[in-house]
Amino acid sequence: MAFIDTHTHVFPTVRERLQDQLPNVVFKSFDEWLQKTSVPPGFSALKTHWIKWVESLEAKGLDIEGVASLQARLHPQMYRVLEALLTSALGPKLVLQGTTQNLLESMKNNGVRKSVIIAAGTHAPNEWVLDQAHEHDELIPVVDLPILPPLSNEESYINEMERLVARGAKGFQIHPNFDNIPGDHPAYRAYFEVAKEHDTFILLHTGQFHVPIYKTNSAPSLLEFEGFFQDYKDVRVCLSHMNRESPEEAWIYMKKYPQLYADTSWQSAASIRQAISAVGSDRLLFGSDFPFLHINLQNDAIEVLRSAANDKVLKAIGLENALRFLNSKASR
Repeated sequence: MAFIDTHTHVFPTVRERLQDQLPNVVFKSFDEWLQKTSVPPGFSALKTHWIKWVESLEAKGLDIEGVASLQARLHPQMYRVLEALLTSALGPKLVLQGTTQNLLESMKNNGVRKSVIIAAGTHAPNEWVLDQAHEHDELIPVVDLPILPPLSNEESYINEMERLVARGAKGFQIHPNFDNIPGDHPAYRAYFEVAKEHDTFILLHTGQFHVPIYKTNSAPSLLEFEGFFQDYKDVRVCLSHMNRESPEEAWIYMKKYPQLYADTSWQSAASIRQAISAVGSDRLLFGSDFPFLHINLQNDAIEVLRSAANDKVLKAIGLENALRFLNSKASR
């Protein structure tokens, strides 16, 4: 069957990053120099050992179920340290592998019809993500917090979000760990205002992840956003990662607010089965969080979902719910 992946990321290649920053004449000279230059003494050995260690981690079954099992067995403080170390080790490689072409190849191999690609600050800027979606119809772009002066008001954010919608943005991401702003910030009110006006959707990053580059590692509080859920009942919101280690909190809010959905990324089969029992299958969305954890994450996430759901529920979570959540016009 076909799938729609509602949670993925892509990143510019090293060449793309440099080409955007250097004049053509400088970039051409740099390219020629790079082809002639050998790796500095000592660096080759270090790189080889690092790659071997990363590959050994991947060979030991570092998959969704394995991570969920570790998180359940280990003391929270011990798991926090372990996840930070694994993120530091695997992150650079996964970002380098998380190219647009690799995502498209993964989609082709796994029967994924469409993927939502989410901007990630300076690592995958809004404009670049929108460009990728313009080039590839299979990709649905979601933008994140615009870079505006610190004291910008709601109107300034609305104007910028309107511009991004005109450029092709289909949704907005709220990522409290990266944004590091309070829930009542004018930017978030602007998200909901523009989403309501244009019938777009919002992804709210939930759950705790121990990632060194986050500005804050605490789990976002859903209570902090409840006022928006009350005021904007027509705006569809996905609780990304289903609040990860505490999905039952996501289910509480989903029962209160029918416009709330949750995606399956990072959730085990057992957790997905519990979610189906708690809130039904109509507002659960398939998500992988490609390319984080490993490059075959879409396949991994699909297999976890298959083991959690019968064929009817699999079709609902894997495809039909996404058509409704994303707005079928954006998903065709």
